[in-house]
Amino acid sequence: MSRPAFVTIKHVKCHSMNDYTGSDDLFGVLGPVRFRIGSFAPGDELSMDITQIVPAGEFYLKIVENDVISDDDIGYIDLTEVMDADYTRNVQGADANYDITFFVQSVAD
Repeated sequence: MSRPAFVTIKHVKCHSMNDYTGSDDLFGVLGPVRFRIGSFAPGDELSMDITQIVPAGEFYLKIVENDVISDDDIGYIDLTEVMDADYTRNVQGADANYDITFFVQSVAD
């Protein structure tokens, strides 16, 4: 059996956003680990290379939009769905819609 060891975000495309006063500030959350993905407006596409260690026991990447008062949950990505291959997943929530292309590197248990 294998589990996710690392996740690399490679590309983000914004179809619609949550923040009405500026751009969406996206963050990824892996259990206790929070990391910045970038700022986006509708139509924006950005290639990147953001690699994070997946903490033991974590199987989901949560995508949130950071606001001054609190975070808005955009969606969850199941890191076990496709491992060791590039994969694009659409996440939608709180009026935002994003395509996230990522790679999950697995490791044997």
